[in-house]
Amino acid sequence: MPFGQGCIPDASPGFYDALGPFLLLAARKPSSHRSLIAFAAWSSLTHASVMTIQTVEAWNHGIHRDFTDGVLFGVIGGVLLALSPAKQEAAATVVR
Repeated sequence: MPFGQGCIPDASPGFYDALGPFLLLAARKPSSHRSLIAFAAWSSLTHASVMTIQTVEAWNHGIHRDFTDGVLFGVIGGVLLALSPAKQEAAATVVR
């Protein structure tokens, strides 16, 4: 069986297809959706690191793969983290 054509289908496209519309909605008011943006960023960075490891392992076995997917998802995750809004302090309430 060729490398990358296992019995288990790749779930990443379906995951990112489902996450995309919610990120577009979150872009309208990012300060209210910080956790969703952070989740998307960290999952993209995780995906990039896994793909980079798989590419290095493939090269060690003599199979040529490029780093395009790892770099692409790494850039996406980095941009999301860099542009995510800072946490806003809650307004202090005065109890009398």
